[in-house]
Amino acid sequence: MVLDEQRAGGGENAPGFGQKLESCITGEKDQRRLTWRLLSYWERLRGERDFPTLSDVKAEEIPELWPYCFILDVKNFREFPYFHYFGRSLARYSGVFLSGHQDLSHTLLKKAVCHYREAVERGAPVLVEEELTQFDRRRLLFRSVLLPLSEDQVSVDYLLGAANGAWSDGAGAAPALRVPPPGQD
Repeated sequence: MVLDEQRAGGGENAPGFGQKLESCITGEKDQRRLTWRLLSYWERLRGERDFPTLSDVKAEEIPELWPYCFILDVKNFREFPYFHYFGRSLARYSGVFLSGHQDLSHTLLKKAVCHYREAVERGAPVLVEEELTQFDRRRLLFRSVLLPLSEDQVSVDYLLGAANGAWSDGAGAAPALRVPPPGQD
């Protein structure tokens, strides 16, 4: 399921769209979801511009989020964007690389970046909330976000993204998805 401004309130032209989105991101101290906290950071960086730039993004400003972040270069690629940065905590959800499996379609990483074209074409944030069954049959509930960055304020050059999740225990209710406290990743 893709969560974007359409779901948040019927699109940018819908009455109250800005207030609905702002109310989701302004309660940052109370917001535990990684995706909404990174969206809030992106909004602050953006200010009155259409997009923040890559140089605006500072790891030291978001140390508790940074290990779950990635940056995709969407301007200098041929078939698929490459990772300009890849957070160390994302490896735990990328067991396919460690197991020798070649099928990336069942990884958090693949699911987190699969909407990159939509984020580039729309020039807007794309939030995703899904469940996937990994190659080893474990179920992962995850959230991810893709946030456009632009050096010229016209075309999207990079996407700042983040993803995290929780393994489903198979006992019905899914565990809460949240960023662990700093130092406990």
